[in-house]
Amino acid sequence: MHSCRDVNAYIPELPDIGLDALNLLEVQAGMDPVYFKRIFGDGLVVHGGISAALRDHPDQMRSEMERAVPIMKQKGGYVLSLDDSVPSSVSLNDFQQVITLAKELETC
Repeated sequence: MHSCRDVNAYIPELPDIGLDALNLLEVQAGMDPVYFKRIFGDGLVVHGGISAALRDHPDQMRSEMERAVPIMKQKGGYVLSLDDSVPSSVSLNDFQQVITLAKELETC
């Protein structure tokens, strides 16, 4: 399912409707990837969950990734992505740093 909004109100119903993946987990809308992982474990694939609003704030991006990515990587079921399209203003080098950091972060 693709969603660009807050779907927290529907969390109890997601497994019942057969949902197995949620794209895109939008932080700006109040969605927290860590919360979803705690609720669904590896029963729901999550795509996104890293705030694109932090793209111009590397220290805050790193802090958010250090908080979320190790938990999201547990037992798979996570597709690393920002919670919105990556704008053309983000350099390839900057985006590669995000990917490198994600690979370095160990699971808890």
